[in-house]
Amino acid sequence: MIYSVILAGGSGTRFWPLSRRENPKQFLSIVGDKPLILQTKERALKLSPSERIRVVTTANLAQKITSLGFSKENIIIEPKGMNTLYAVALSAAKLLRVDRDALMLILPADHWIADNEQFLSVIKKGFTWAEKGNLVTYGIIPTRPETGYGYIKKGKELEDGILKVERFTEKPNVKKASSYLKSNKFLWNSGIFLWRADTILSEIKRYQPHLRDAIDAITKDPSKENIDLFYMAGAPISIDYGVLERSNNVLVVISDFKWDDIGTWNSLERLFTKGDNGNIENGEIHTINSHNNIIYAENGIIVTKGLESMIVVHTKRATLIIPKSDAQEVKEIVNHLPEKYT
Repeated sequence: MIYSVILAGGSGTRFWPLSRRENPKQFLSIVGDKPLILQTKERALKLSPSERIRVVTTANLAQKITSLGFSKENIIIEPKGMNTLYAVALSAAKLLRVDRDALMLILPADHWIADNEQFLSVIKKGFTWAEKGNLVTYGIIPTRPETGYGYIKKGKELEDGILKVERFTEKPNVKKASSYLKSNKFLWNSGIFLWRADTILSEIKRYQPHLRDAIDAITKDPSKENIDLFYMAGAPISIDYGVLERSNNVLVVISDFKWDDIGTWNSLERLFTKGDNGNIENGEIHTINSHNNIIYAENGIIVTKGLESMIVVHTKRATLIIPKSDAQEVKEIVNHLPEKYT
């Protein structure tokens, strides 16, 4: 059976100050009238009934997730954020205790997808391949030379729209991203994955052997003590870097659904219609001779004059003013702020 595993432990710092430690990006209704995590749940429900949906998060966010209608019994608590490899391993170990043949669909909680039916159609293409023991990724057809995403290089085609992965690449610079786009040989790494729970645990133990004993322990007994020991057994690492970039057992499904990870404030330019002045505006905004800006007022009013290509975000507790060209740097800025402001 297919279990949808929603990864909801991220802090969304690139969307600060709207996204904060106690209310990160996945709980915001950035696009549409529902929080992103509930939009993700709606997609998951098309593949897994609610009793087969799991949410992986940290303790400080668990109550918030429960308040949105998720079953408390199906929330998997991480003792601390250690990147996606740990979240995947913990959820796989728990699933194996209820279903030895469990298929896991990994879904980030904070992505936007335009068409749920098209998404469903693409996801289903990977079922048979995952059941056979392959690690299935979903690669988005790129539409621009994006430097904020990792890329997947296409390998040998196995059937229409299903290919071997030749290699993964880190986030490229503009020159490389442009060459990737022109070559038609690369896809964006969406962070959506499908695999058997036993397969991914076997691969993690193969490529991260220092975690083997701790994984065996949580598989036999996912007690708090064993989970804590697992999260102390190594350093933070993503499932991409820790396994997928090393394994020769990875396939990619070419995915043509409209997708965005809403990674930075610049994402709004792809999701909202610009005004005549080229601005994206939300809230009470008054502009004079200001063009090509992203201006977001959670409350109060923002007034600008002579502003060009800037991001201005005002909330009750903080205000961000930064050039659009530096949107990727918001995370680094937040890392240097006192905790009370994050």
